[in-house]
Amino acid sequence: MPSQRLIFRHALVSISFVLLYLLLNRPEVIFISRIGFTAWYPAIGLVMALLLGVSPWYALLVCFADALAGKVIYAQPVMSFSGAVGSVGSALCYGAAAYVLRVYLRIDLGLRRRRDVVYYIFVGATAAAAASIIGVACLIADHSIARGDYKSSGVGWFLGDAIGLLGIAPFLLVHLLPHVRNWLSPMGSQLRPTRAPFTVSKFALGRIVEASTQALTIFIVLLIIFGSNGQHYDHFYLSFIPIIWIAMRHGIRRVVTGLLVMNFGIMVAMQLFPPTTIMFNKIALLMLVLSAVGLIVGSEVSERHRLVIDLNRQTTYLDSLIQNSPLGILVLDPQGAVELANPAFEELFQSDKHKLASIDIMPTEILGDESSDSTQLIRQILAGNALHKTVRQRRRDGKILDLALHGVPLMVGGEVRGAYLIYEDVSEQTRASEAQRRNTQSLDRLVKELEVRTQQTTSLNEMGSLLASSGTVKEACDVVAKSVHKLFPEAPSGALYLFRSSRDLIEAAVRWGEEDALAPTFPPDTCWSLRHGQPHWSGHLGDEIACQHLTKSSTTESLCVPMVAQGNTVGVLHLEFESTAELQGESGKDSLRDSRQQLAISGASQIALSLASLQLRETLREQSIRDPLTHLFNRRFLEESFGRELLLAGRKKQSIAVLFLDLDHFKRFNDTFGHDAGDMVLRSLADLLRNFFRATDICCRYGGEEFAIILPESTALLAAVRADALRSEVKRLRLQYKKQPLGPLTVSVGVAAFPEHGSTSEELLKIADQCLYESKGRGRDVVTVALPQNA
Repeated sequence: MPSQRLIFRHALVSISFVLLYLLLNRPEVIFISRIGFTAWYPAIGLVMALLLGVSPWYALLVCFADALAGKVIYAQPVMSFSGAVGSVGSALCYGAAAYVLRVYLRIDLGLRRRRDVVYYIFVGATAAAAASIIGVACLIADHSIARGDYKSSGVGWFLGDAIGLLGIAPFLLVHLLPHVRNWLSPMGSQLRPTRAPFTVSKFALGRIVEASTQALTIFIVLLIIFGSNGQHYDHFYLSFIPIIWIAMRHGIRRVVTGLLVMNFGIMVAMQLFPPTTIMFNKIALLMLVLSAVGLIVGSEVSERHRLVIDLNRQTTYLDSLIQNSPLGILVLDPQGAVELANPAFEELFQSDKHKLASIDIMPTEILGDESSDSTQLIRQILAGNALHKTVRQRRRDGKILDLALHGVPLMVGGEVRGAYLIYEDVSEQTRASEAQRRNTQSLDRLVKELEVRTQQTTSLNEMGSLLASSGTVKEACDVVAKSVHKLFPEAPSGALYLFRSSRDLIEAAVRWGEEDALAPTFPPDTCWSLRHGQPHWSGHLGDEIACQHLTKSSTTESLCVPMVAQGNTVGVLHLEFESTAELQGESGKDSLRDSRQQLAISGASQIALSLASLQLRETLREQSIRDPLTHLFNRRFLEESFGRELLLAGRKKQSIAVLFLDLDHFKRFNDTFGHDAGDMVLRSLADLLRNFFRATDICCRYGGEEFAIILPESTALLAAVRADALRSEVKRLRLQYKKQPLGPLTVSVGVAAFPEHGSTSEELLKIADQCLYESKGRGRDVVTVALPQNA
């Protein structure tokens, strides 16, 4: 299991740390003279490397290991100040220092940057000072040292911890802890690098020889410093020579090893050549300064070496980008001479970079295209102006190229040191863009046409729906006037012409716009569309044959569309359009005309079908309610309308009268003059009735020579007066048939009224009929009024 494996590894690291910590706390290792006075303290280096390189949480283990070392090695009670407070305080100081370096400062754990080394030295020295103050205070509290030794013990403690931090911990951080971190990582097995097989080369042998020489130099320096007579140690400065040598040659990785060797060598030399008490702190200070100098110099060299490597890598990468770029790249000096031209540029312009001596030797520009003048463009860039534009140039082989030019001045210290130009061949893109632009325009035009067609179709459907809902021809004509104006907003005027029943004249059923310019009527043969049964255009420029019904002063283009439904021509749809003379070209004019004509044909077809249907409906209705001979209403209409009029009169509390009249001796007219003469008499009487009575009165032919008239809002007395006047008018009629006088006419009339004589149409008609027969019995040519029901 991965989790169990990690727990085991952490446990193994903890045990190893505790054992090493106990070993490095041995008096013979730290060169202790007495409690509180040591030459160095390498265990602190191990502590700082573990806390910083692995995790600050190992401070708990440090606290335990320090208390255990005090108890086992120095027999200090666990509950003493040094065993409890001192251990916890030291662990907290170095744990906090590791946390600050890892989390807040985020230093490179390999110490490859000078800034990180300075942070490490400063934070580590601060932690060492705090730990020294706490540790010495605990020793005084435990009475292990006297109060008077506080300063000297504190300085010695600080120097010992600082040497461990700067001389031991960096070596562990650079060489050992990366492997430990990898081993403790959950992905450690996958991240472990594969080692290359070991081979011995001249380079490796040279490094071995150099390392051996550096080790020998350290040995000689130590021998000179500590092996001189008198123990004056006057040659401390010599110790910097091998350390700086190693740092300058190999950077941080080798110098941490050199510092470890040098510090260990000093401690061995101090064992062999014990120093005096006065020299003890000087040697410790030497070890501290030497470690700090070595780390700073080594990190600076490593950082510079890394910068050189990065710079070489970037230079190689940039050179590869330029040389392998598919874009033409040109670099010019301040005078305009070519410093660099990549292969793509040479291929693009078919030029040799060695022959491009200056900006005067450039591909030939397009004559008359000043925006593509390469010389002027490059001079603008050398003047310090960035340039981004598309230019057109003619290559040496005559091919014209569309190029995207991006040029920037190369600024160094605020001065122009050259120009950097990038040429991209966008000829295909330009042609594609132009084609796309044309396609887009065409598509936009089609979309607009489709929108117009959709709107027209919607308007046609709306007009068809309204026409289908129209009850009369007049309503349908009003719908056409409003709908056509929406369909043809560019046609401000127009008219809908319908044939009269005689079909010898075309009459305007409805007109809109400039009505005065449109003829109210005209003969059918004056319109060319009716002559050949197709739409006809009449223009004002004189290039078309104009219809004769148009006015001479018309400045518009007219379209006449015959309206045909089921093979029958109903009329003409006439539209007056604004002139299309401003359109460029005949094709645009013809296209617009075709579009308008097709729409007009569709509209005329719908209008014709609706009008034909309405006309047929009105004809059938007229035939169902009209008497075919007299064109008066028939008996069926009388019965329907009389009941409706009675209900209306009852609701309004009004009277209504009905007259029943009969031509006297009508059979004699038929027998003497024939049925045609009798029919003429009936038509003449019908005409008299239509002219004599009000428009609101209902005149009907009840049957044969009998007629009935309904008089709304009329009493029996008023009806009798009107009946008597009618009787007199009939007597004054003088009719002739085939120039033969027919003799005088008389009528007998019966009168009944609502509500005096009855309340239903059947009662009133029956009573009026009885009164009529009573008039006949009284000698004819008489008006008889019914008596009231309560009489």
